[in-house]
Amino acid sequence: MKKVFSTILAASMMLIGTAALAQPSIGIGYVNSSDKAKVSSTTNTTNLSGFYVGGSYNINLTGALNVAPGLYYTLVTKSDADSYFGLVDTKVDATEHYLSIPVMFNAGLPLTNDIVGLVYAGPTLAYGLASKTKVKGSVAGFSKDATIDNYDDDYNYGRFDIMLGGGVAVDFYDMVRFKIGYDYGLVNRYTGDGDATRHRSQFTVGVAYLF
Repeated sequence: MKKVFSTILAASMMLIGTAALAQPSIGIGYVNSSDKAKVSSTTNTTNLSGFYVGGSYNINLTGALNVAPGLYYTLVTKSDADSYFGLVDTKVDATEHYLSIPVMFNAGLPLTNDIVGLVYAGPTLAYGLASKTKVKGSVAGFSKDATIDNYDDDYNYGRFDIMLGGGVAVDFYDMVRFKIGYDYGLVNRYTGDGDATRHRSQFTVGVAYLF
């Protein structure tokens, strides 16, 4: 898996090096991230939501086929609160930060003179910059909180992921792009012993400005 990661990273850096021949874009959008952990026959899914921001270079390979390496930052969060008989209150806030390098192959089909439809697919290298869980509890007016670093060795949560995904997009006047995509993490991010798996997937909706 490390060899795959290194190969994709090297290829993306080489493609970014041809920026003078590419069409750059910057974009922002909504992210819904799903973290699915499975132990034996028990599956637990945690959904976080947030945003992404970043840019890419669309490089023509041949005809209508292009490749777009990019660099994106993603922030996703989740907050849960419970109260028991009005005496005990708990609140759990989870926050994750990611840096991602997608390498998306895409092909376009003109719908009108000024509107182009696209389909895209490819791998994304994702690195977890930080993952924190803040737990706060209060009993009869007295409160205490603690912050957990989910990447500590005790929690067996890996930072690296290789995601595979795709989506559709529409370009208007070669200036604005609207896109919808889905990515699934191929790497088991559970790093401990035992029969357990942990995978992240994400659904994205965004807009980009084309230069």
